Amino acid sequence: MKKTMFAVLAGMLAMGAAQAQTLSTNAADTAPHFYMGTGIGVVKDSVSGDRDRTWKIFGGYEFDQNWGLEAGYSHLGKTGFYVPGTTDYTAAHIKSSSVYAAAKYKYALSERTSVYGKLGLSHGEYRYSSSAPGWNFKESNNGVYAAVGVDAKLTERVSLYAEYERNGKRAWNGPENRIFGAGVKFGF
Repeated sequence: MKKTMFAVLAGMLAMGAAQAQTLSTNAADTAPHFYMGTGIGVVKDSVSGDRDRTWKIFGGYEFDQNWGLEAGYSHLGKTGFYVPGTTDYTAAHIKSSSVYAAAKYKYALSERTSVYGKLGLSHGEYRYSSSAPGWNFKESNNGVYAAVGVDAKLTERVSLYAEYERNGKRAWNGPENRIFGAGVKFGF
């Protein structure tokens, strides 16, 4: 999986560098604007070690070419395990999600490609459900949200991104809080 992610990052950087040679700088890059986006990712299940798909939606505001604020929702997937102490090995299921708000700093490598970092707060929710008594409950926690990534512009308002995120604290049982993801972002 790591090799695939690095290949995607390298391809995006190469694409952005090639496009930057033919395009001129636009004043829209420095003008404040809103953006929104969506993405998919991969998260590791701490119980089984399997990799699950995730998805996220987010929105933000860029004050200038470097600084912005972003907030988003990530669906971290669904996993399961067998409830200890039951004779029939009843399965319990965990549905996980996270919301975050973060400051974002972006540094341009070329006219079309930039790298960024995000730092903020995250709130995670984990819903446990099972037919076993006492295994239907919700757990939540707060923690630090951090991400690093690369952004490659396709047009002045549409770009592709790839990033590594860390969403707060991990639940005692369920998806890990590290996500590799990629998606598309639309500016307004």
